[in-house]
Amino acid sequence: MEINPNTLESSKLEAIRIDPTFATPTVVMDADSGVFKISGNSYPEDPWQFYTPLIEWFRKYAEHPLPKTVFEFRFTYFSTACTQLIFELFRAMETIFNNKYEAVVKWYYATDNDEIHENGLDFSSLFDLPFEVEEMQDDNPPENRF
Repeated sequence: MEINPNTLESSKLEAIRIDPTFATPTVVMDADSGVFKISGNSYPEDPWQFYTPLIEWFRKYAEHPLPKTVFEFRFTYFSTACTQLIFELFRAMETIFNNKYEAVVKWYYATDNDEIHENGLDFSSLFDLPFEVEEMQDDNPPENRF
């Protein structure tokens, strides 16, 4: 994925859609809808290479967001190395919220995935923005998780 954020105007950000692999999540980032989604496993070989373009793109969006922004996270697993990068997405969401736009993080976890549930609770306590931690039915059985 080649994204040069220096050439992107925040009002004309092209949507990003990344299909999942076993080690990387599905990503949908659409500035026209204000809804952003990351779901699945996240333990890419080089997390910085995977997430940095997404973070830079999202920071551009945050400069001129829609009146309402929703970011959904539905991880089945993410590596410790991805934590700081996910953190950066939350920081951009917090900026949107602090600039008086409606912004909410929706963090979903499978019923039997205590680790992802705890991660969501931990993240929600660290940021000053609406953060919904919700249980969901998981179509990915535990034996398919990392």
